[in-house]
Amino acid sequence: MIVVDDDMSIRRALRRQLQILGFSVLDFRSAEEFLASELPTGDACMLLDVYMPGMTGIELCRNLRASGRHLPTILISGRDDEQTRQMMRKANPIASLLKPFDEKSLLRAIRKALPDQSSLPH
Repeated sequence: MIVVDDDMSIRRALRRQLQILGFSVLDFRSAEEFLASELPTGDACMLLDVYMPGMTGIELCRNLRASGRHLPTILISGRDDEQTRQMMRKANPIASLLKPFDEKSLLRAIRKALPDQSSLPH
C-alpha cells in the first residue's frame, strides 16, 4: 500500500490502520517525493490525497497515466464540494473517499483496487 498525503497525522493514521489490516505501507508527503521513489513491484494500490501543495493528487494521476505506469488509485479528500467531486470523477480512480472515512469504506475501496487480496477482512 502506498499513501501519499501532505498531512502527517493522516499518513500516520492510515499507516497504522493498514498495517493492522496486514499491509506493508510506504508513505510519502508529496507527489514529488513519491515520483522520486521506485514504484513497488507486485500488488499495490495508492491512497492519494487530492489537494496537496506542489503537484496535486489529480496531477499525479495524469502523470502516471501519461508515463504508462498503472497503479490502482483511491483518491481521498477532506473537501466535499461539486468541483472536488468532478475532479475526482475525471481522474477515474478505482474509488474515492471523503475524509474522515471509516474502516469499512476503506476496505471496500481496497477490495476494488486489489480484488486478488482474498485475506482482507469483511
